[in-house]
Amino acid sequence: MTPALMVYSTTFARFAWMVKPRNLLLLACHLTNISAQSVQAGRYINYHYLTKPEDRQKHHIEVVEKEIHTHPDQYPKVHIKDHPSPQEQAEEVKEFDAAYKLPIEKPVIN
Repeated sequence: MTPALMVYSTTFARFAWMVKPRNLLLLACHLTNISAQSVQAGRYINYHYLTKPEDRQKHHIEVVEKEIHTHPDQYPKVHIKDHPSPQEQAEEVKEFDAAYKLPIEKPVIN
């Protein structure tokens, strides 16, 4: 799809430049699209042809781990460790504050 969009945008960027009067807004849109698609093509080539398979595997693992930990409720069978309850979290915060002697901040209501 990226090469098709690059050809399409190149064609119509040329059209926008050649018509009288010149359509600079259309030209700017198509030049922006050419730039964006070129970046996407570069990313594709870099990932599929210039990156080692081991690095790609490592990247996949990192992405999956991040997704699982970001949305654990969507992956209940995969996410093994249960999150602490709000009460347990509050107790951990109090223990941390006590250990490091941080002042307890009171909420300010304006």
